[in-house]
Amino acid sequence: MALVHSRGEVPVVKVSGDLDLMSAPMFRGVLGQVVRGQSVPEVVVVDLGGVGFMDSCGVNALIGETRGFVAGGGKVRLVTKASPVVRTLSITGLDKIFEVYPDIGSASCRGVA
Repeated sequence: MALVHSRGEVPVVKVSGDLDLMSAPMFRGVLGQVVRGQSVPEVVVVDLGGVGFMDSCGVNALIGETRGFVAGGGKVRLVTKASPVVRTLSITGLDKIFEVYPDIGSASCRGVA
């Protein structure tokens, strides 16, 4: 499941459960609305703290929906704790592409103009 809320001016996409073949299309849709909405933010936080498993479909959804946003100067910040998701981010190199934070507070505050 993917829900959107805001932390100040920063939209937060909160994901829970498994991010896989079945849930990736909904995640892609929600994230796409945020990064291509009427008022495009400078920073988007994707909270993966509630995700227990993320496969290649989840990885592709994250990359696919944020590619244009990041190319246009936007920042995507991921929130996750020690979990299998951290391993997936490390194996795929996404931890080098996206900034990874331990909590929503730190991800939504740093460097927001």
